[in-house]
Amino acid sequence: MKDKSKQVWFLYANDIKELKRECYEIIATLYVQLGQAPEAEIVVQMTNLFCNDLATNYGSMELDEVKFALNKHIRENDGPHFVNVPTWNEALRSYKMTKALKKQTNQIDQYEVYKKRVESFSKVIDKRETKKIGNGQNNK
Repeated sequence: MKDKSKQVWFLYANDIKELKRECYEIIATLYVQLGQAPEAEIVVQMTNLFCNDLATNYGSMELDEVKFALNKHIRENDGPHFVNVPTWNEALRSYKMTKALKKQTNQIDQYEVYKKRVESFSKVIDKRETKKIGNGQNNK
């Protein structure tokens, strides 16, 4: 069963501050990935627009899924790319349509595969023994 507390609508209704913080991180990361350096006011304004669009149009998506869809879009589509309303709407709409089609045809969604890989990788890392290298006091 899906954890609904990670979905956009849940955060919007119960922790808007956290949703805005996460949206800010996503927008700031997009700017970095695209090699753009906007003024702080622009990042804040774009964050507000992005947060409202997510809550209005993509409420059932998880934030990690949103990040995945945006990353996939800018890497798999020729640019130029800009951080703006049309770009993120195109990316998220395209992702949702692909996901719906795969669901209809019983195919595994790429995000689900990605999530399982991350979870299994985390389990492997958690089980590993951590070894200290060297002695901090003798490294002078």
